[in-house]
Amino acid sequence: MYRRREIDEKDAYAKVYRILSLYDSLNKGYSVNKKQVATIFSVSEKTIQRDIDDLRAYLEEGAIRGKSDITSIDYDRSKKGYLLSRNGAWLTQEEVLAIAKILLESKAFSKLELSSLLNKISAHCTIETRKHVTEVILNERFHYLPVSHNKPLLKTIWDISLAVREHFQLEIAYLKPGAQSPVSRILEPCGLMFSDYYFYLIAYIEGNGYDFPVVYRLDRIQSYQVTKKHFRIPEANRFEEGEFRKRVQFMRAGSIMKITFRFWGPSLEAVLDRLPTAKVIGREGNKDIVEAEVFGKGIIMWILSQAEFLEVLKPEGFRQEIKGILLRMLENYESLNC
Repeated sequence: MYRRREIDEKDAYAKVYRILSLYDSLNKGYSVNKKQVATIFSVSEKTIQRDIDDLRAYLEEGAIRGKSDITSIDYDRSKKGYLLSRNGAWLTQEEVLAIAKILLESKAFSKLELSSLLNKISAHCTIETRKHVTEVILNERFHYLPVSHNKPLLKTIWDISLAVREHFQLEIAYLKPGAQSPVSRILEPCGLMFSDYYFYLIAYIEGNGYDFPVVYRLDRIQSYQVTKKHFRIPEANRFEEGEFRKRVQFMRAGSIMKITFRFWGPSLEAVLDRLPTAKVIGREGNKDIVEAEVFGKGIIMWILSQAEFLEVLKPEGFRQEIKGILLRMLENYESLNC
């Protein structure tokens, strides 16, 4: 009797190990050939077929209950084996490649975090397509240079996103550009955004009112603590990332203003893409008259990047501010002895 129980337990263990091995191979994108697998495990092909049927039943039940993103195990005649068929919740090979390219161009993550991200999204591909994606991005991956801070950010991004969602106050030590030591702030976080290589926290400073939020670069936060103290922002001042992004340039916050400018550069389309609130309100000869709503001083940096192809018209005070900057820039060149 005891001998029989030992045999039964051994057979049960062998079956569990065999099914888990099958699932692992399928999940990694390998084709499972019944004859080959039967030889490896010293069982019949019928036994392997029963194992595959058990896996099918398990996955189908999981899909029905919403616990699995894998719908079926199908036979592929060209490969003479079984493969996992995944539904739309999994990334396609085209999506994997596009996301990989965006991650590499962002320069936002340390080499270690980027490598982990690329490996994980590549796991959505089959063996053949994974090889293609790996080869296409190989050179960029080898020469990848993150932004200079090279700090791990994923945990910070997650922790702060929870503070934003749950409306918890945030205590931070923040190192301003050029400063020797950090300053302490108690913040009411209202947004988390990515722009031009960096992640940013958008927050109101406790006790300073809600005229407009302050922008903090995540990598400059030396330390932080998510408190259990809740805050409430008045509905009229509720922050909306989408609306903020339409109007902000280079993540420079400030009061909102409406500007009007002439533009006669090579690509009006690029202007309208860069300033989502912009609209063409007229035309003078070969020059388009454009109007846009923008936040803060970041727009100045963009205007200066357009060289001689743009002229600010309104508001008058802003026009004079741009003119003053250009005159001071000219002085830098006039002072040279050449």
